[in-house]
Amino acid sequence: MTMFRNTASAICYSIIQNNFPQIDPAVDFPHNKVVNFVLEQHSRMPDFLRFPIICLTLIFDLAGIIQAGSLFHSQSPIQRWRQIESWKNSPIGPLRDLIRFYESLVIFDWFSSCKSYVQISERQSYHQSAAATQV
Repeated sequence: MTMFRNTASAICYSIIQNNFPQIDPAVDFPHNKVVNFVLEQHSRMPDFLRFPIICLTLIFDLAGIIQAGSLFHSQSPIQRWRQIESWKNSPIGPLRDLIRFYESLVIFDWFSSCKSYVQISERQSYHQSAAATQV
């Protein structure tokens, strides 16, 4: 199960990195909270859904060897995102659905529980762009 947790965590981190503004880790680091939410939701699923998610996630991790020469959870952030994008745009439905599963839960939790980070980031972006236009 460690491989599953590592891969699920790496997928969540990649989705966060590529969809949300960067947060100063010295202030707070909500990434682990999001990962725990995703894993908790997975554990609440009925067996007939939970097992296929585990299998597809492990296949996803192993597919990294073919695509980038190492397991997905051991890849660089750029390589990870390429693999996520390739599965997200795959003609094979279950591959797309796996990515949709992770994206949906990550985005849901980020916006429901990390709203303060988003608001702070939006204010910082606004102030930075306002300062840039005044120069």
